[in-house]
Amino acid sequence: MTATAPLPFPVTPRRPGEPEADVTRLALAHRALRGGCRLLADVAAEVAGGASCLPERGRALVAFGRAVLGEVRAHTAREDTVLWPVVAACAGTHAADLEPLTEDHAALRALIGRAGAALPALAAADPAAAGASATALTELADALDEHVEEEEREVFPVVRRCVSARDLARYEALCARGTGLRQAAFALPWLADTCGDPAERAGLLAATPAPLRVVLRLAEPGWRRRRDLVAGGAAGG
Repeated sequence: MTATAPLPFPVTPRRPGEPEADVTRLALAHRALRGGCRLLADVAAEVAGGASCLPERGRALVAFGRAVLGEVRAHTAREDTVLWPVVAACAGTHAADLEPLTEDHAALRALIGRAGAALPALAAADPAAAGASATALTELADALDEHVEEEEREVFPVVRRCVSARDLARYEALCARGTGLRQAAFALPWLADTCGDPAERAGLLAATPAPLRVVLRLAEPGWRRRRDLVAGGAAGG
């Protein structure tokens, strides 16, 4: 296992008999990122195919896309600089090799750059110009799907086996502290929207600091309207 970044905090590996770290919220974040990228790719393909994209929707699509791509970029950076060193320190020689996943992150960031550069074409509602956006976003969504599946297959068992619940909670808290209000107003409703059932949403809320729960409550209706507009549904839905 390779993790070159310094440890963000002192770690204590999980001891035999201690509860396993709960990777539910990590999986939820992955599901949100995959869903957001796939939505962008599908909508871009529709626009490239001639689907209607009025100016309001085009502007919303570009803004929504930039926010999604920013979250994917931030997520990969947090894993490289914070989570991977924690996993490496806790697991030692018993862990999977992180180097291929780190290389994947670099490749994903390159794809994010291409997709971001192509996004503004969607606001022009020009099917020919939107084709480049659709290609770049679909390539990103496909690569992210493959990467996340590998990461969850290789790393999640190591986290559950070797990382203490306390240290994983410290990682999640550190990530939350590094989130600005504007970013939280997008990311939290996105995560809440990704929850599959009330129990999963309750778990998300329980792990969210009280001030950020206020942000979620205030931002969620507007976020849903933006999502529906981007997806082609009613703007007031």
